[in-house]
Amino acid sequence: MKTLTKQLTATLICLAAPFAALANHHEEKALPLTNQVIIGSISSAADKMVQLANAIPEAKYDWMPMEGVASVSGVLGHVAGANYYIGGMLGAKMPEGVNPQTMSEGADKAKLIANYEASIAFVKQAIAGVSPEAMKEEIEFFGMKAPRAQLVMVLADHCHEHLGQMIAYARSNEVTPPWSR
Repeated sequence: MKTLTKQLTATLICLAAPFAALANHHEEKALPLTNQVIIGSISSAADKMVQLANAIPEAKYDWMPMEGVASVSGVLGHVAGANYYIGGMLGAKMPEGVNPQTMSEGADKAKLIANYEASIAFVKQAIAGVSPEAMKEEIEFFGMKAPRAQLVMVLADHCHEHLGQMIAYARSNEVTPPWSR
């Protein structure tokens, strides 16, 4: 019964998390619904990614499942870099000194997590700044033309894709995701 209660609680939390951004009581001007939903989805994935990053021992940050695949630190750096890169494509000004291509180079666990968290804050701010009209605008990215909203969806998908990768990495290293204990 205890396990069932934990599973039901975890399921409800996972289902409700993307809607947390909808409870926007502290701002005078609410964000458009699309922006709120995407920011909520990214926030949900980011929260779990940070929990995993903290749970994985630093000694495992160079671990990779096979040659030619990103390590734990490489995944964190890759996602952080992509967040900055795509946030810039959405019109946000890149912070001074940030290079999306070198987010994991020479960084220890604490710095990697800090870089990742900063990239999440940056990309959420970038998405918040996209108007409904701009979401509809057709733009070119990654060799295709689509509405800007599609790029925002690619960004959210990317966050969730690499969360899944980090879950597999954690489990392969006998680290249980903190939210499933």
